[in-house]
Amino acid sequence: MNTETATLPPSPLTLEAVAKHFEHWRQQKRPGDRIPEALWIEAIALIERDGLSRVTRRLRLKRGDLKRHRDLLSCEQRPNEPAATFVELRPAPMTPPPAYRPAALELIRPDGLRLRIEPGDGINAQAVLDRFLGRSA
Repeated sequence: MNTETATLPPSPLTLEAVAKHFEHWRQQKRPGDRIPEALWIEAIALIERDGLSRVTRRLRLKRGDLKRHRDLLSCEQRPNEPAATFVELRPAPMTPPPAYRPAALELIRPDGLRLRIEPGDGINAQAVLDRFLGRSA
C-alpha cells in the first residue's frame, strides 16, 4: 500500500481571495446547498501555507469538515495505488471425521422400558422395533 501523502501545489490564491469566493457563494446559495467542490479545493490549497486554524476561522468552516475533504482529496490523488479487487475463496470440501460412526437409536416406552439399537451387530432392527412397540409381525 502506498503510504505517501499527496501534496497539492502551492495555491496562487490568497486567503482573502478565497474568503471572497466563499462570501459570494454564501450570498447566492439556497438553504440546504452544499459547498461546491471547487471552493473546498481552494480552501484545502491554502492549508499548507496559512495553516488549518487560520483557514477555518477566516472561511468560517468547521475544522473536521475541512480535514475530511482534505483527506478525501489526497486519497483521490494517489494514482499509483492499485484498486482493490475481488478475490473469491472457495471452501474445502466437507468430509466426515475419520472416526465417524452413525448415531445409535434409543427409544423409551411410556411404561419405562428402554430400547437402544446401535448400528452394526447384524440385527434386524425393524423386527426388534416392531416387537418393542407391540406390533404384530
